[in-house]
Amino acid sequence: MGKFTDNELNILYKLWRHRCFGKGHMLMDNLTDGFPTNIQDKITESLKELIRKGFLVRKSSKHSQAVFINLNMNDTY
Repeated sequence: MGKFTDNELNILYKLWRHRCFGKGHMLMDNLTDGFPTNIQDKITESLKELIRKGFLVRKSSKHSQAVFINLNMNDTY
């Protein structure tokens, strides 16, 4: 299994809990809610890193940018 930081695992777990696969998505602003305010900047950086690695896909929605888990990455790690 690949090396993930605790913040990256927390992000993936939150998206998994809310069933954000494919059509289901979560706004990036809402994703950082629920985490302590002192680590929300780190959560945002981890979110960008997961998008860069390809584990999350960014999607435009009516309100702002949203993300969902990339199901094509299941064989990678």
